[in-house]
Amino acid sequence: MALGASIGGSASLKGQRTEPCSVHGCTRLSVASLDIRVLCREHFIMACYNDLDEYGRLLEESRYRDTTTELVRRFLSDCTRQTADLSSAASDLDNLERARLLDILLRASDLSRQLRRSPRKVATLPVGLTCDKLGHSWEELTETRVISRFGAALECGNPIELGDSLILTRLDSKAEVRARVAWRQPKPGGRCEIGLEFLHTDNFWGIDWSAVEPDFWESTTSKRAAS
Repeated sequence: MALGASIGGSASLKGQRTEPCSVHGCTRLSVASLDIRVLCREHFIMACYNDLDEYGRLLEESRYRDTTTELVRRFLSDCTRQTADLSSAASDLDNLERARLLDILLRASDLSRQLRRSPRKVATLPVGLTCDKLGHSWEELTETRVISRFGAALECGNPIELGDSLILTRLDSKAEVRARVAWRQPKPGGRCEIGLEFLHTDNFWGIDWSAVEPDFWESTTSKRAAS
């Protein structure tokens, strides 16, 4: 698959589908979508492999631009979520399909690590979270676990979904930033560890990131990917 086609849209599960796979000659029902195409499980797996091969090749050749890299990150995030959903929701997977879906998850995780935009820093900072979604608004005080130039990892006790838009407020400076939920990991007691990606900011934390080492975040990401 060409780069432009594969990053032009997102990959997302949309529940039970009734439309057929968009690949010419395929009569199976679609289970997922990539870009503007709806795909059956077999062709979704094939498309993921094609995209991952293309991105890996371009990464080795150092041909990514900043804007393209951001689109690739979003694709990898959506592809990972969708592949995980297929792995857990489909009851008729055979051993080969399960192995291929797991391989896709591992390859996407590896590319994501290579595309890290900035190092991470372990930091416990008091912050406020606000959800202003109509009919589901809430506020919560919590603390960061890890921060980066472009986001933060922290715990949340309120119901939250991937892609939700939140307002993060620093309690020390009262500075605010809009962020989206990039990943979530359930924890005992009904809480979740979440990763926030800032939508618009310029060094929200006011830190010299050139002096920060990424070792902690690498180990944390590996643990989440293996769980």
